[in-house]
Amino acid sequence: PPRGTGRAMLSLRLRLPNGPSTVQVGEDATFAALRAAIAAVAASPAEALTLSSGFPPAPLVLNDSDPIRGTLRNMDTVVVAVGASSGQAVAPAGKAKPKPKSAKKAAAASSGAAAVRTLSDIDSPAPPSAGKRRAPPASSGRGGGGGGKKRAAAALQLSSEDGIGSSLLDAVSGRGGDDPAAAFLKAASQSALAHHVAEVTATERYHAALGGHFEIEVLESRRLDGEPTEAVATYKVGRKTKREPFGLLALPELRGVVLAVLEQLQTDQSSASVELLKPFKMAHVSPRVFWNMVHHHGGDVAAGRGGGRPGAGGPPPAA
Repeated sequence: PPRGTGRAMLSLRLRLPNGPSTVQVGEDATFAALRAAIAAVAASPAEALTLSSGFPPAPLVLNDSDPIRGTLRNMDTVVVAVGASSGQAVAPAGKAKPKPKSAKKAAAASSGAAAVRTLSDIDSPAPPSAGKRRAPPASSGRGGGGGGKKRAAAALQLSSEDGIGSSLLDAVSGRGGDDPAAAFLKAASQSALAHHVAEVTATERYHAALGGHFEIEVLESRRLDGEPTEAVATYKVGRKTKREPFGLLALPELRGVVLAVLEQLQTDQSSASVELLKPFKMAHVSPRVFWNMVHHHGGDVAAGRGGGRPGAGGPPPAA
């Protein structure tokens, strides 16, 4: 609920004749209040609106005084049709809703080739004819046991700041369900968090190498030419010690990596490639190359990557 109100709100997507929009109403709002709120967004009289929901969309059959809770839930889509006379099947106040036809009457009504269905048949659909299957209606309740029926996948709609804010709140609080907008924002926030963690770790590597607060242990594994293949970098971050294993590169191999980046720089004529040779960027993009630079040049990463770059002090040392 919005701060300071203490009242739960529902955000509903609207499919209007002139484009998508959103509306917010109280969770305990009546059908009449919902029609009035949508009429304000559509700039049309409430009596001229026909509201439908579900899949396939079916007109909402409610009294003006009936609450919408249980019929609509947060981030549902409401299809709005505007006409001179809406024809919305709204039961008069104080009278009971029309009862759905029995299965036998519904079967008899649909038996003829020119059978006509009325609005009262929507709640109790006729059995499907041979060779045809109807799509199961979407469950509109908030609860889980809908008999195994699944809601149809909705389109991704981020048409307003309110809609984006509501979807983001649902995503981070775990209430998004199968809403595609909430799933998209959840994935985006997780990706942004992972990128931030990687940048923080790269900063810790860089500061450890710059200050000489690291140790590199070469392991016993060897290649056929006798060169070691594995090592472990150990450095401290505050009171915590971090260990990062990495594959060792011989000095000629390391030189080849630097020259490959510089050749790419000459090909695309941009500064994107040379950015990767900056010590901090290297610690972020390729920890293996970074720790090999530290290993071969005693922590002076700039000396190792300076070779081959104009004005950087000559080529890397040869093996």
